[in-house]
Amino acid sequence: MAYEFETSLEEIGKYMSSPVFFIDAEATVQEAALEMHAREIGSLLVKKLSDYVGIISESDVIRKVVGAGRNPETTRVADVMTAPILTLDRFLPVVEAEKFMQKNRVRHLGVTEEGQLVGVLSVKDLVACYSKSFRVTE
Repeated sequence: MAYEFETSLEEIGKYMSSPVFFIDAEATVQEAALEMHAREIGSLLVKKLSDYVGIISESDVIRKVVGAGRNPETTRVADVMTAPILTLDRFLPVVEAEKFMQKNRVRHLGVTEEGQLVGVLSVKDLVACYSKSFRVTE
């Protein structure tokens, strides 16, 4: 028995999550966690006024707040978010996103079209992409 795995050249945009969900930079981490839970997502982009200034993920909540003994009810999202948001264009192949995310050690990536954020690509999205190309042969 052998395993075959085809590297996908499909575009990032096919697998990204859209629309973009965000939270205000001044919101609390508790509010961000509740929003992620309600939407069943692992990250939120962070906005200050009309600009995206960062991203907060489940990992940020666990490592920078809970693990550090900070209170999520009083810690602001702006104090623990990851910034800047790393992005790639939606028309690039998924394999490029995988390499970029691995190189930069991130699990969530902003996806742009003509310079505007239009979605988020997560490691979970990559798994969905690659799992459809995975085959077992004899």
